[in-house]
Amino acid sequence: IAAQNSPPPAPKKKHSRIKIIFEDEHIIVVNKQAGLLSVATDKMEPDTLHSRVVEYLKSENDKSWAFIVHRLDRETSGVMVLAKHKWHKEYLQEQFANREVHRIYHALAEGKPEKSIGTIHEWLLEDKFLKVKAVKKNHPRAREAITHYSVEDNDDFASLIQLTIETGRRHQIRVGLANLGCPVIGDEAHGAEGNPIGRIALHASSLEFLHPETDDPVRFEAPIPFGPE
Repeated sequence: IAAQNSPPPAPKKKHSRIKIIFEDEHIIVVNKQAGLLSVATDKMEPDTLHSRVVEYLKSENDKSWAFIVHRLDRETSGVMVLAKHKWHKEYLQEQFANREVHRIYHALAEGKPEKSIGTIHEWLLEDKFLKVKAVKKNHPRAREAITHYSVEDNDDFASLIQLTIETGRRHQIRVGLANLGCPVIGDEAHGAEGNPIGRIALHASSLEFLHPETDDPVRFEAPIPFGPE
């Protein structure tokens, strides 16, 4: 969905392996499915969101390419933007680095936080096994993580929580909610009791930034695929 002052969205195109939210000559915005890597790791996985977007673009024009701007964890679904040109990628990444991109996530979490609205401000450490945990601020490798949250709905067992992140640390939402005593449903690595919906219930529902060509504010959304019964 485009924000005020932005150009009207381009018509959605169909592609069997990716869900396209928006596309123009400069960027492509997609809804990543859960369980799919954003981009290949050192293991050079052949099937990723990035490889699928490149495949799609090359089917239209063999000289096309997609540049990764940011990532979502494999387990997380939702909105991702990729650039079609290197200079647009760099401009978008500057916006992320300067905390100018507005990112909204939704999580289905076990239980309910003590406060319905709050901020999780932690310092995170990623070890050599890629496990993330909260540490003291003065740890030499600690990285700041700031997450604002608001409970939108809940029942006796779970809460639907909206989260906005100022920083983009790996697993910051999952670790933060676990430390509130409300791990994300399905996130057994951070204390969830089980995986009743067959996935980790974390979704990037909205992404807002300045279009790299026009500088207009644009906002894109992907429907939340879960919620309390």
